[in-house]
Amino acid sequence: MNTPRIRIGTAPISWGACEIPNWGDQLPYAQVLDEMAACGYEGTELGPWSYLPADPTTLRRELDARKLALAGAFCPVTLHDRDQSAASLRTARATIDLLAAAGAPVLVLAEAGDGRRAAIAGRVPADGSAGFSHGEWRRFGDGVNTIARYARERGLGTAFHPHVATYVERPEEIARLMRDTDPTLVGLCLDTGHVAYGGGDPVEIATTHARRVRHVHLKDLRREVRADALARHLDFRDAVSLGVFAPLGDGSLDLRGTLSALRAVGYAGWLIVEQDVRLGVSPIAAPLRDAKRSRAYLTEVLAA
Repeated sequence: MNTPRIRIGTAPISWGACEIPNWGDQLPYAQVLDEMAACGYEGTELGPWSYLPADPTTLRRELDARKLALAGAFCPVTLHDRDQSAASLRTARATIDLLAAAGAPVLVLAEAGDGRRAAIAGRVPADGSAGFSHGEWRRFGDGVNTIARYARERGLGTAFHPHVATYVERPEEIARLMRDTDPTLVGLCLDTGHVAYGGGDPVEIATTHARRVRHVHLKDLRREVRADALARHLDFRDAVSLGVFAPLGDGSLDLRGTLSALRAVGYAGWLIVEQDVRLGVSPIAAPLRDAKRSRAYLTEVLAA
């Protein structure tokens, strides 16, 4: 893994900037970019739409001033519902256009979820009873392929991000999405924290879908906090408030094993260090401190 092809980035979510309404306080983007650079990160993702400048010239100027690259953008979409899919396709195209203009390599696509899935996040039954119907899977997969095809036309890769509180959360749903999409168009964004929260093993997912991994969100997770949140039927946002995600190395996940699995297949993309936090809500949130801790941990592991 210790190769110049691997680049270490982070994302605004580690500073509390999230697309979910009423998530928490948001710091000024200039402060966040300054702190990212000060921690030694090489790039950032876009974060919620309009958090960073949506004008590509301004965006590149702000990033270049801090020697940061744009690594990609998280883009949640609803494609299984015919009434909502057209708007999602427009959103995805606008995101792709901005990424292409700003020189980013990858679109990080995700299913947007709804209240039904948010209510059972981390407790989704494995039998598919709370998931898409066959027809909905078909529409969703076709929509993902359509978006990824446009991304390729604009010079971008597409990595699909399984996400807590959405219809692609569990390992079985990840496998179905991989089966239903074109492997030449659609890869996987391995988010270690979301995979674990959804009941999966990040090392197993990294191994099973190794050839599809095109982007990585590296998170650590405190399993005891997750277990407590699920036992009390708390929602995902409350679990984040309690500190379910930790600085790298401070949680329960086998991050070394995950990185070894990626090394085995010659992964050469971005490693985006993330720690979902809610500023002004979680009393233990300390973005700058934790970003430094995570960067130091990763430096140590990759040098081994």
